[in-house]
Amino acid sequence: MRPIRRLFLHNLRLKLIALGISFFLWVTYTAEPFEQIVYNVSVAYVNVPDGLAVGGAPPNAVRVVLRGRSGLLRRLTPADLTIAVDLANVPSGDVPIRLSPTMVGAPYGTEVIRLAPAEFRVSLVPTKIPPGASE
Repeated sequence: MRPIRRLFLHNLRLKLIALGISFFLWVTYTAEPFEQIVYNVSVAYVNVPDGLAVGGAPPNAVRVVLRGRSGLLRRLTPADLTIAVDLANVPSGDVPIRLSPTMVGAPYGTEVIRLAPAEFRVSLVPTKIPPGASE
């Protein structure tokens, strides 16, 4: 019984100070409000198949609504967010693309609420090889 009692009572003042500091930090963190902020995030089209190019007028940017702690969202810039549309294994022609929140490279502690536009079409057109050029 005595070793257990000593475990709790030894350096009691320091333990109470540490408990008070940790409680203060917890209250400060949980009191920070959540908010939503809209960002225009550029879209990167990756893994375009050889011999094809992105044509038409696909969006270069998408409006992303993020939810998170206000301090974290205030430090974010659109450059911190990424949207990569993987075009590997996509046939040539007019292709529908559906964006999902998982495609947004958002930092930990944030949640993607909405994407606009969430759906659009991309045209994959064959690249033109000039006459007389060899592959």
